[in-house]
Amino acid sequence: MQSFDDDNSKKKNLKRSRSNPCNMPVTDSNILDDCNIFPVEEIVQYPLPGYVAPTSVSFSPDDSIITFLFSPDHTLNRKVFAYDLKSSKQELFFSPPDGGLDESNISPEEKLRRERLRERGLGVTRYEWVKTSSKRKAIMVPLPAGIYLQDLSSPKPELKLPSTPCSPIIDPHLSPDGTMLAYVRDSELHVLNLLNNELKQLTYGAKGSALTHGVAEYIAQEEMDRKNGYWWSLDSKYIAFTEVDSSEIPLFRIMHQGKSSLGSDAQEDHAYPFAGASNVKVRLGVVSSAGGAVTWMDLLCGGTDQPENDEEYLARVNWMTGNVLTVQVLNRLHTELKILNYDIKTGQRSVILEEEHGTWVNLQDCFTPLDRTSKFPGGFIWASERTGFRHLYLHGTNGNLLGAITEGDWMVEQIAGVNEAAGLVYFTGTYDRPLESNLYCAKLFRDENQPLQAPVRLTRSKGKHVVVLDHHMRNFVDIHDSLDSPPKVLLRSLQDGSLVMPLYEQSFTIPRYKKLHLEPPEIVELQANDGSTLFGALYKPDKTRFGPPPYKTMISVYGGPCVQLVCDSWINTVDMRAQYLRSKGVLVWKLDNRGTARRGLKFEGSVKNKFGSVDADDQLTGAEWLIKQGLAEAGRIGLYGWSYGGYLSAMTLARFPDVFRCAISGAPVTSWDGYDTFYTEKYMGLPSDNPTSYEFGSVMHHVIKMKGSLLLVHGMIDENVHFRHTARLVNALVAAGKPYELLIFPDGRHMPRGQRDRIYMEKRIWDFIERNL
Repeated sequence: MQSFDDDNSKKKNLKRSRSNPCNMPVTDSNILDDCNIFPVEEIVQYPLPGYVAPTSVSFSPDDSIITFLFSPDHTLNRKVFAYDLKSSKQELFFSPPDGGLDESNISPEEKLRRERLRERGLGVTRYEWVKTSSKRKAIMVPLPAGIYLQDLSSPKPELKLPSTPCSPIIDPHLSPDGTMLAYVRDSELHVLNLLNNELKQLTYGAKGSALTHGVAEYIAQEEMDRKNGYWWSLDSKYIAFTEVDSSEIPLFRIMHQGKSSLGSDAQEDHAYPFAGASNVKVRLGVVSSAGGAVTWMDLLCGGTDQPENDEEYLARVNWMTGNVLTVQVLNRLHTELKILNYDIKTGQRSVILEEEHGTWVNLQDCFTPLDRTSKFPGGFIWASERTGFRHLYLHGTNGNLLGAITEGDWMVEQIAGVNEAAGLVYFTGTYDRPLESNLYCAKLFRDENQPLQAPVRLTRSKGKHVVVLDHHMRNFVDIHDSLDSPPKVLLRSLQDGSLVMPLYEQSFTIPRYKKLHLEPPEIVELQANDGSTLFGALYKPDKTRFGPPPYKTMISVYGGPCVQLVCDSWINTVDMRAQYLRSKGVLVWKLDNRGTARRGLKFEGSVKNKFGSVDADDQLTGAEWLIKQGLAEAGRIGLYGWSYGGYLSAMTLARFPDVFRCAISGAPVTSWDGYDTFYTEKYMGLPSDNPTSYEFGSVMHHVIKMKGSLLLVHGMIDENVHFRHTARLVNALVAAGKPYELLIFPDGRHMPRGQRDRIYMEKRIWDFIERNL
């Protein structure tokens, strides 16, 4: 392969040497002292450089105060701070009396919840404002020790409800009127009256059984992005809740092989629904917040392995005015979704909307009830991908379509707020570029006989914007970052996006950023074999240190649905493993193949029944593009990834042995018949319906062709992608006589969390790359 520099003598001088630990050109002795500029420990140090800005931003009920989680010492241990908009003063609002949440005081239930949320934060991880008719300003903070209330005018918090490790408080939420607190304890739903401290248990019969009341089941949390198992009515008089019955799901046992103890402490059982098998049974009840009999809605989800079940998954629950309960249910094949309205007194229902698509129906959180006004009889906003891109539509109370709110070859992401009086809806989306996320405004009510107007952009800088609107629809908090800018927090006018005041900004003299010589990756475009535009990101080594290309190359892979890696975000600039490899003279490349997120349903749907096919083909296309550009050379390219990325790394190595030399496969799904129902069947159908797709999509099917080196990394108590995936692949490798390397973490779940484990893993990863490229 020709280099950019055709001077053969220069090529000889720039030849890499494995005896040089920094992997630099051997002729440049002046820079050998830079070997320790980027120690491997930097890869695993959190927060990442620049990611110390406030999070969990919220407005007080009267919009006079902005609260947020923040760590003054720039660690993961956060407290609640308050910023007074009138006085422009910031003060500490809540500091955990006992230090708050840390890795030593987390209950088993909380540990699993944090796995579902991919949560790393410590100290305070969430809070809620108490919404009352009085001028009192207070927040509720759940901690391992219990539930605290903190009044802004009080120097000390009040412990309202103690918690214990053996009986922890799960998922506490305040009532809309601020007078009650609902929570789950011992699998039952309870309510605490905050005015008189009276406790009431609302549900019975679950404790000690295979039932739970008010807790979202595993599939809801992991795959449906539904974290809640109960919902307050708007007037605080009722609570809708799920009853989950897992009694008919065979338990999957995970042994804690690294523990010195035996017995129940060294094992855990999970009701895990495998592809093609039955899901848990879920039904929906409504109970008065004052207690009393439960009214069960006419609904039963799950409990069968039959593909024709059109109400398999309870996807979303919302309350509308007048105590109408609105429920979204999805069929087993993910091609039909229904919105149901329930009479909570009788449990009877009516279908108000049906959504169908031959590819699949993506769940989203854009359903927004609208009040009845003098100009509008009421209804709701709905988001549909009927055109191939997610857009907003206005519907009447009975579900009748009144018109489109947005349109075009771009997608709406989330509704940020609705100003019904002004007839405006605010949302984030990709109107300007699919690699960015901006806040836009559109008319709620379309002008008759007029074409739909383009949305108005309210965020001004390129990159990603996460927004929080105030209650009066006057201002919004803009949390902005880009490849060139670490996160900053600004208060802007909702009228035109103009700056009201900066709340938190960081300079580019971030110590770690400067010390490690981090540089943003270069974003490029290329074409897939079907003509689709693909986006890639390049982390190029420093030419002055490592000479001209081609370079040893590692491809950072995810490639699965619902995720976009390549975007205009600071998270890519501080991808510490990519930057570490770059500092070692390795070119790092990322490519979002067909099937990944934020590009529309046609692009995403390319992988329907084709896991390991189209996605791996595109990764090959990316590698060939690098070779054609003279940046890489065949046989000196590797891959690394985790979860779906671990799967795709191993699959691509096996399918294209003449191009890829090695792969690091972390927590991979190696055969889709061993993963869960919801995710697998959405994209691959049922195993009984698509045996050929399942066979081709299994890494084991391609092992016989594998030539390169493979490092498998997995936690042995991973309750999401079970260790058996790696074990099954090892069996296939042994049977085929293929060498492999194995790195296991006996106490690790889906990702190693301990600092010691992560440092050890990164050292092993670099050692593997250095030996094999």
